[in-house]
Amino acid sequence: MKRIHLLITILIIIYIGVLALIKRLEASAVYNERAFFVEERIVLKDLPRDINNLRIWMPYPVSDRWQKVSDFTLESPFDYSVIVDKTYGNRIIYLKQDQNIPDENTAEIMISFKVKRKEYGLPFDLSRPEKNLSRFLKPNRLVPVNGRIKALALEITQGKKTDLEKTRAIYDYIIDKLTYSKDDPKVCGIGDSLLTLQYLKGICTDYHSLFISLARSLGIPAKFEIGFPIPADKEEGRINGYHCWAKFYLKDKGWIPVDISEADKHPEKRSYFFGHIDEHRIHFTSGRDINLEYAKSLQPLNFFIYPYAELNGRQFNDIDAEVRFKNL
Repeated sequence: MKRIHLLITILIIIYIGVLALIKRLEASAVYNERAFFVEERIVLKDLPRDINNLRIWMPYPVSDRWQKVSDFTLESPFDYSVIVDKTYGNRIIYLKQDQNIPDENTAEIMISFKVKRKEYGLPFDLSRPEKNLSRFLKPNRLVPVNGRIKALALEITQGKKTDLEKTRAIYDYIIDKLTYSKDDPKVCGIGDSLLTLQYLKGICTDYHSLFISLARSLGIPAKFEIGFPIPADKEEGRINGYHCWAKFYLKDKGWIPVDISEADKHPEKRSYFFGHIDEHRIHFTSGRDINLEYAKSLQPLNFFIYPYAELNGRQFNDIDAEVRFKNL
């Protein structure tokens, strides 16, 4: 019995020592940082007079160790609340209007906030181990993990011993085989792993969907994150389009980021983007096949970065969204 108590005491001391080491490493690490102000303007157009059920969902920016959001404001003619996606923990702004909108057939929503963004890199955060990794091993609708995908993953990683070596082999394979392209909207930007594999081209969504499929097929948890890129060479301006990246999980390191499409566009940063993501971005949501609470649509969202709306129980698409930033 004394030996058991002694063993428990030793394990506790080791655990405390590891946590203290992590904190010292974090304190000594030097990260690049960037602060900026973000404003998103959403306009719903050509609204009919007979509105009796308008619902709008918008992603709420993430606040975590790497990104701090402050001074959040929302201006809207609609009542709103913040709800939480049960699968991935995404915070979502939920707006609703149950009565007709008088006089005008348009409605405007404006959100603004400040962001302090930190470069993501070593040491990774192990103080809060991931509790439910199984959700990051399962397939998504367009992100399969078996069949051709698993066979390819085994081929790519042949001879690799560790999960870190395997994920690096997958990362290098995707950079070497894919071409960054926006030329075909039926292929590029969908995030369909098999389609990407067929045409060997795409944008960030396609690169990282394929990475996640291949990693998960080998039993390595991987997840999808999305937000907006902030131009590194500009002080302010409009943000044109979203940007996404992926992370994979190792027990002894935590969540490790990869930005494969950026590595492909910038070959000089190929090593950097395996294990780092820069500070020139905003993270909004995680995961694929997002189910929106209260939505009537039976189809989950492929990914969630732009507003989604339903009018009288049907999807409403006549929405303009503009995102702008300014350095602080």
